[in-house]
Amino acid sequence: MLREPILVTEAAATDDECARLGLFPGEMVCRVDRIRRHGEQLLVENIRLVAALFPSLQKPVPSICDLADTYGLELGEALESVCTVAASADIAKALDVTQGTLLLMSDRVVHLRDGRPAEWRITYSPDQENLARLLARL
Repeated sequence: MLREPILVTEAAATDDECARLGLFPGEMVCRVDRIRRHGEQLLVENIRLVAALFPSLQKPVPSICDLADTYGLELGEALESVCTVAASADIAKALDVTQGTLLLMSDRVVHLRDGRPAEWRITYSPDQENLARLLARL
């Protein structure tokens, strides 16, 4: 998980990464694990990028929109789901909350205009205001 606020590595895609990013076994992904501030909230983000689309990725890693501009790619649709999860020990430590605290988890895949997946991002947030709104809808 997170050892520092931003950790960028390149490695062969896991089975989950292959499934979410439409990759074949052995294809490479860039893994970006980071803690960032959004207003008053801390967020933990686990970002997976198709390495072939973003060669020589450097820190700090910009947004997918900025990356697409830099690499001359046209973005298409993004599919996102939001749910609640209990904070794992690693996530709780990174967000400075108690393990088991309910968090919002956003799971998003951004596709290129031609339909190929480019980015898979999971974000964890202790945003209690939005959490309350989500739970009120259930």
